Amino acid sequence: MERTGEGCMSEYVFEDALARSIVSCGFPQLEIAVERVPGDPRPCSSVFFPGCSLINYGLPLVNAVYDTLSDAGCVDGVSLLCCGKILSYEPDGDAVRASFEEQLRASLRSSEVERIVAACPNCVQALRAALAADERTAGIQAVALPAVLADLGYRIDEGVARRLLAQETGVAASEVRASVHDSCPDRDTGEFADGVRALMPADLVVELAHIRKRSYCCGSLLRAVGKFDRADDAARRHGQEARAAGSSAFVVACMSCALQLETFAAPISAFHYLELLYDWRIDWSRADSYMKLRFLFDDALDAVEGASSSRAFASLGAPKAACAAGVGQRVETSPEVIS
Repeated sequence: MERTGEGCMSEYVFEDALARSIVSCGFPQLEIAVERVPGDPRPCSSVFFPGCSLINYGLPLVNAVYDTLSDAGCVDGVSLLCCGKILSYEPDGDAVRASFEEQLRASLRSSEVERIVAACPNCVQALRAALAADERTAGIQAVALPAVLADLGYRIDEGVARRLLAQETGVAASEVRASVHDSCPDRDTGEFADGVRALMPADLVVELAHIRKRSYCCGSLLRAVGKFDRADDAARRHGQEARAAGSSAFVVACMSCALQLETFAAPISAFHYLELLYDWRIDWSRADSYMKLRFLFDDALDAVEGASSSRAFASLGAPKAACAAGVGQRVETSPEVIS
């Protein structure tokens, strides 16, 4: 649910189905307040799981996608929790992540979840590994959002895509072309690769030599471990291949890939496919400031804070407020799906 406040901030309110909390998130400032919901967890057979990157970079898109899935009867809840992958980069990360994943599995069982619709390829990979580690959750599905949207019959409007791409690249709308970048976590299954291509207008797509299992890494993983020069080189190499093929932009399924390629694959621009589907452009030039919020359960939060984490985490498991500041563009209303 969206509430438009004074000034340039909109507020989005979500009831987290797994943490039993009401979360109010301001955008673009990313100020949050968390309130515990009393009582036992309610049954929730299918949950939308946007993941940290989408929450931070495109909170209005989280709200819009949730509305789309809810209206279609595909989900009956949402969770803003982290998938746990980023915890591996914290001090004592493996132990903290294992503890968090146990809490996550317990919450999924108590809420009787049968399916998770995840927006991020990293989340799908991490969730599947966590679910498979316990026979009591091994039967829960983790499915790719673009495939679900495509199965519902949604398609990116070609006119909208051409307009947005032309505005960003300076290429005439009639001449603009885009290449799909396939992210590393999706290489084994290709679910996000198939889903994004099903959503895209076929006349816009220029396929590169390195796609799907052979796709170049965008460099974001190298950046996460501090290898910045190698990360930037990876993005530039990918941009050079796309430019040589006559492409003006990348269309990607991973928010981290979108940020990395938009920032370092010049002169090739990058779009997350949801930007095209909902006709709403993220201000990627200021996106570094967005990555402030990652939501955990209480025990995991205490463990991370005790290890002097350099990242900002907030609890969804206690009635307390947290705040993190960010900057971005003004949002008057939630983006609407283009079909």
